[in-house]
Amino acid sequence: MNTHFCKVGNVRPNLSKRFSLKDLEEKYIKFTEDAYNAMHNDANLSDTLYHEASKLRDQILNLKGTNPNDFDAAF
Repeated sequence: MNTHFCKVGNVRPNLSKRFSLKDLEEKYIKFTEDAYNAMHNDANLSDTLYHEASKLRDQILNLKGTNPNDFDAAF
């Protein structure tokens, strides 16, 4: 077997594409506001936006080192 094209262990994530904690928090707030505003017109869009906001919330809590189950409503 030829390992000439094997990239296992050689590929690194692009760190410049990662967001800071402040950026993630701003996106979380925007997704939640957009989801609330879309709730009256399009329930499917609202559900999708709330789902994306929850994924961002989990990333924020992971970066802060907080357990998502101990999530405070005040955030």
